[in-house]
Amino acid sequence: MVRGLTSSWGIMIRFFVFFALISAILAQTIDKNVFKNCSRIDFCTRLRNTDVDEKLKYSADIKSYNSTKANIIVIPLKNGNGNKLNLVLSLLKGNKIRAKVQEHQSKRFELGDIVIIEKLKALPFKTSHIGDKVISFYPEDESYPYEVQVLAGPPFTVQFIYNKQVVVILDADKLVMENSDASEAFTFKVDFPGSTRLYGLLDHAYKMSLGKTNNGSDNSMDPFRLRNSDSWAYEANSPMALYGARPVIFGHSKEKTSAIFLHNAAEQWIDVNSEDTEQPSAYFMVERAAFDLFVLLGPTPKDIVRQFTTLTGRAHLPQIWALGYHQCRFSYKSQDDVKEVVALLDKNNFPWDAIYLDGDHTDGYRWFHWNSTTYTDPVEMLNNISATGRVAVSISDPHIKVEDSYDVYIGAKEKYFTKWKNGSNYEANCWPDLSSWIDFMIPKASDYYASWYSYKKFNGSTPALAGIWNDMNEPAVFDDNTEKTMPFDVLHAGKIPHGDIHNIYGLTQTRATHKGLMDRDEGKKRPFILTRSHFAGSQRYAAMWTGDNSASWEHFANSYSECMTANLMGMVFCGADIGGFIKDPSMELLQRWYQGAVWLPFFRGHSSRESKRREPYLLPKEVQTVLRNTLRLRYRHVPVFYTLFYEHTRTGDPIIRPLYYQYPEIEDMDTQVLVGTDIMGVAVTQPNVSSVEVYFPDKNSHWYRIDDDSAAISVGGIKKKVDVNITTSPVFYRAGSIIFRKDIPRKSAVAAIDDPFAVYVNLDQNNEASGRLYVDDYYSFNYTDKNNYLYVSFTYDNDLHALRMSTIDGDNTGLNALIEQIVINRLKVSDEGIFTSHQVIFDKTYDGIPLSGINIGPSLNENEELIIKL
Repeated sequence: MVRGLTSSWGIMIRFFVFFALISAILAQTIDKNVFKNCSRIDFCTRLRNTDVDEKLKYSADIKSYNSTKANIIVIPLKNGNGNKLNLVLSLLKGNKIRAKVQEHQSKRFELGDIVIIEKLKALPFKTSHIGDKVISFYPEDESYPYEVQVLAGPPFTVQFIYNKQVVVILDADKLVMENSDASEAFTFKVDFPGSTRLYGLLDHAYKMSLGKTNNGSDNSMDPFRLRNSDSWAYEANSPMALYGARPVIFGHSKEKTSAIFLHNAAEQWIDVNSEDTEQPSAYFMVERAAFDLFVLLGPTPKDIVRQFTTLTGRAHLPQIWALGYHQCRFSYKSQDDVKEVVALLDKNNFPWDAIYLDGDHTDGYRWFHWNSTTYTDPVEMLNNISATGRVAVSISDPHIKVEDSYDVYIGAKEKYFTKWKNGSNYEANCWPDLSSWIDFMIPKASDYYASWYSYKKFNGSTPALAGIWNDMNEPAVFDDNTEKTMPFDVLHAGKIPHGDIHNIYGLTQTRATHKGLMDRDEGKKRPFILTRSHFAGSQRYAAMWTGDNSASWEHFANSYSECMTANLMGMVFCGADIGGFIKDPSMELLQRWYQGAVWLPFFRGHSSRESKRREPYLLPKEVQTVLRNTLRLRYRHVPVFYTLFYEHTRTGDPIIRPLYYQYPEIEDMDTQVLVGTDIMGVAVTQPNVSSVEVYFPDKNSHWYRIDDDSAAISVGGIKKKVDVNITTSPVFYRAGSIIFRKDIPRKSAVAAIDDPFAVYVNLDQNNEASGRLYVDDYYSFNYTDKNNYLYVSFTYDNDLHALRMSTIDGDNTGLNALIEQIVINRLKVSDEGIFTSHQVIFDKTYDGIPLSGINIGPSLNENEELIIKL
């Protein structure tokens, strides 16, 4: 491996690396010579279709099990070759179980508390024997209706039972645990009896339901790969590895949902047999580190999400600006360019909240240093942005330029970089040319990196630089021989091979960045970080986007399935580059993408330096009108997103949801998204269409269409075509909901903070409706530190023709929430039995009092009710 590139040979290597990079950019397609399939990965090829000899299959010595003082169950395993392992079980609260398979005196790397933040304590248990071959373990606390049955075998089997139904099976028929200097790979298979769909395995540009991969024939689909990668120009509808990894699979049917989470950050390949309608399964091939499996028993999708986010954590509330529109490009070449974009967005009346500074703002990709030629006065530029009420977000990657005059490098050179086994720094090429990588597994290295976000060290930064964008953190390396990432034998903290922790490198960078922003702002502001690489637990620190996608209808459609999957795995702040990062979208695709992206939590337009500029004001006038109206639709619904984000902090519930999350009987609706429970957005992901097919869930409900003036109502429980034109994509409110909006057009979410709410009461067939609203100061942690927030429940009382409001909890001191308009949508049935809506708007008085005078903040104390008669 070349350490330095000062020789002529080194210069040639750099030339060829650069040439290969430019060639890939020009080709604008994934290079399959670089990114390998299973057939080119030794352990995947070797283990994919392995038949374990009967002599090598493990049996469980259930009679010799023992338990520790901590209620951890240990069952010896052995095979006919004399190999010995232990099965280690912990019965946990919240209907969760932990199952480990370990060698005696195992030295495999375990993630510890990097990912899992729940204080895990095994429950006291009871046992019962079923004959000589089966033992059952179940909690003493009968409120947990589950048990674990271990069948002796060979091969042994572990059945996870909830409410007397087997929901997950750990099948040891194909269990392999290699333990040699050459390989620590292991395999296992899990079955999901009775499930009709398997979901999960973020991060892939794929539909939500996992397709069949596992026949291994020449025509079969490759296994799903989890190996965080710089997957520039990645394929749509593919199992290839992308930027993040969450080894989580849901087994789902309309009756029950269960899940597994492999707590392991090494490279993995997963074959899926989704076509076995009796017992779909997943076969894991893992390159190294610990076999540490969590089984989540559900029994509903909501229960699974809450169980998983209890384990791995939840996002904190974002600042309000983060929910608005973000404008980005790779790259704005100068601060004059940035200021021009700011001015022209405003001049053309496009609402927005954040502008991004990509790599060209830096001094040759020396992070925390400005380009002194093109960004000559960053403070003046940031002041220009903040004067409009907006903020900037700057990029910061984990690779550090090797240069003895670069202060960030100097401070880390001797002690804070990843290293080779001989103790020398790992060096390779990335954006700054020759680089080294911060070793975030060293606490002091993480603190060192965090310290550079301070206003003192990051000279020229101001509070207007409100967010940080951590990119290239898979980590990306310009080396085709290692699939563009760090070699797996590079060491962290002097002893941990990179291969053991590869998929958490991005998590550890965002953790350090989060600390840096918290320290910079003295813990007074909620940090905003955008990350490309992520793992389970990353949601505690950062938002994600789907990486370097392309301007295609397929990538647009995949953004919905990918972000809904992310939301079910805790990574709720998710979005995609609108219009596609690579290539140039048609005007139709660009408009449809903005319309669909309105309903994804993270909302950013972004494009590559090779694509045409597409800031909204550069587009044809008729397209500008569509985009302007689309952006305003998003801004009207920012209060909905904000309330849902708060509720996520309490429960772990997703912001956006596939239909099956609320309606378990519905499957395979990848381009329809629920925002909370009450809004359904439909993405138009095909060109040149005048109608789209929409499924309306819940046969006992109705749905109000709100994106046009048709007053159309759709009955639940049916699929039907709805008309569309280029000006809008279909949006529906659920009958029985109350939606809180801010309808006054403003230039940003920040500018609307003090605006009154418009309350949309969407009555069901029983003339009932309810909803919740959350309000705080929109910036600080006072909602957690001081319990300072307003959280209110609204219901409609048909007898009184009134809104009833009551606080749920929180201290609302100093918080205001004005109401200026109440809109009642009521179902109306024609003589032909066709439902339409009848709308009445109250925007002047209620009970003789000006409606604009209602401030529900000071008016409501805990356990008090406010009634507005209409």
